[in-house]
Amino acid sequence: MSLRQAAARHPVLAATLCAGVQFLITTLILKAGMAYAPAAFGKVKLLAFASTVVLPLALVHSFGMWRQVGLHVAETKPSKIFFASMLLCVLFLSMGVHLMPQRPLGAEVLIQLINAFGEELLFRGVIFVILLALPRWQAIMISGVLFGGMHLIHGFMDGNWQHAAWWALATCLSGMMFAAVRYSTGGLWLTIVLHMALNLSKIYSNIEPAAGHATLLVAERLAYGIEFALVAWVMYRGSRGAQPPVAAAS
Repeated sequence: MSLRQAAARHPVLAATLCAGVQFLITTLILKAGMAYAPAAFGKVKLLAFASTVVLPLALVHSFGMWRQVGLHVAETKPSKIFFASMLLCVLFLSMGVHLMPQRPLGAEVLIQLINAFGEELLFRGVIFVILLALPRWQAIMISGVLFGGMHLIHGFMDGNWQHAAWWALATCLSGMMFAAVRYSTGGLWLTIVLHMALNLSKIYSNIEPAAGHATLLVAERLAYGIEFALVAWVMYRGSRGAQPPVAAAS
């Protein structure tokens, strides 16, 4: 039995194992760096960062999913859900851009592009394809939960489990939204663009410097509401039998 066939028989287990392996590899690299190479921890972080791209590529090859993960540009079609999700970037940049010398824009764009590519290839690529056998609402929820769970790594690294748990919940909802966009667009590249743009808009948002932390909290809660509404709409359409573009590509 091939890996692809095994994953088709046990999609939830296969998806969980894929996310778990990435979590374990990244955590072990960072923990080893903290213990044995603290002076070179910057380079260790780069190695851990690289693993989030290398492993997804290896999984795509191992499962034989090059056609299904959505990397073919011709398969991707902008949708209303995608454009609606981009309103989140508009929200966070509504008071302008706050550039920071310690985070040069060019370097940050490159970092976020690589980060978005790796995470989307794993969660909205490999894991998404594995979960296509499930009803849409289940696939969206599981994908989001696994994506949020990955961010518990912050608790292992700095011991602040309260912050890590809150971050995991927030990214769980974002992961569901990315999966909803993936369903509606039929390909992976627009979710990569959305992921990168959203991260950058949060990093360089001028809301807190201009209007204070309380206003930023209001913007974040509004963003959660938008994400929830988009996810609920895509789930509802799935329950009514609407066929997403990705169905033809899978």
